Amino acid sequence: MTTTTATASLDTQTLKVESERRNLRWFHERGFTALFILALLVVALAIYEPSFLQWRSLRALLEQSTVLGLIALSQALVIMTGRISLATAALTSLGGVTLALLIPGFGLLGVAIVVVGCTLLNLVIGIAHVTAQIPSFVATLGGMGLFSGLALAVSGADSVFVATGHETIAWLNWRLYGIPFSFLLLLVVSGILMAVFALFPIGRSLRGIGFNERATGLSGVRTGAVVMTVFALSGALCGLAATVQVAQLQSSGATTADSLLLPSIAAVLIGGNAISGGLGGIGRTLIGVLIISVLRVGLDLAGVPSALQPVIFGVLIILTVAATTDRNRGVSVA
Repeated sequence: MTTTTATASLDTQTLKVESERRNLRWFHERGFTALFILALLVVALAIYEPSFLQWRSLRALLEQSTVLGLIALSQALVIMTGRISLATAALTSLGGVTLALLIPGFGLLGVAIVVVGCTLLNLVIGIAHVTAQIPSFVATLGGMGLFSGLALAVSGADSVFVATGHETIAWLNWRLYGIPFSFLLLLVVSGILMAVFALFPIGRSLRGIGFNERATGLSGVRTGAVVMTVFALSGALCGLAATVQVAQLQSSGATTADSLLLPSIAAVLIGGNAISGGLGGIGRTLIGVLIISVLRVGLDLAGVPSALQPVIFGVLIILTVAATTDRNRGVSVA
């Protein structure tokens, strides 16, 4: 009798815990969790540092969010297919040093070369992943090493300053009614991606692959082609991120964007995108980007050393995945 009662009590507790997890996932999947966290961070920072709510501070926050936002979008596309990319930040660094070298002589053509080049390089990684059936983690880890090595070779392991030709991309630092052009570019790119995914089959195919790739393939979708297209789009976004970064810094280095890898992944996940794929969206990613950007400002104000900040983002990723993962699907990535 005692054993039966204990078992029933344990079953009740298990059901209660699972119910709480389902409720948390429900809120998280609809973006409510992300909005709540963003509001909480803004209020906390405003109390800690009242000047945070001044337009000058908010404008700087938007400017700092742009490069992270573009890299996070490139990461979100890959994650929505049930994969992950470790090469986005390194590819952005490679694009940055290449653009810094090209722009004095080529101007806008240099920007086009970098965006197309990043697209093709990431497409190669996508082709290797699909055709050789290499796990995305391994394929992009190799890509990260490749891109980092190329960036070091191109830059000569030194910072590259844009002495002339910066005016070609300086418009990205202009402002429209106080809003940075670079942030407006992020919004325009996000709007285009939203429209494409809503109006064209690739949006349904992308999410279908994330939910159940085999079933999506059996329905007639060329899953391999979709995944390779996603990798190409991801590369193009890295090229745009590199362009904005060079415009803001007027220089670049072999590792300039490398520190944004963990924050970009954290932004995607905390915004409500599932690590297992299928569930997510561009709008949620933007909310996640704002959360991470505000958090980075808070860490700086609190005097947290930059060397320790990756630890915080790593823990944030683990906690987000642990709290929101559907245990019936798991967290594996292809």
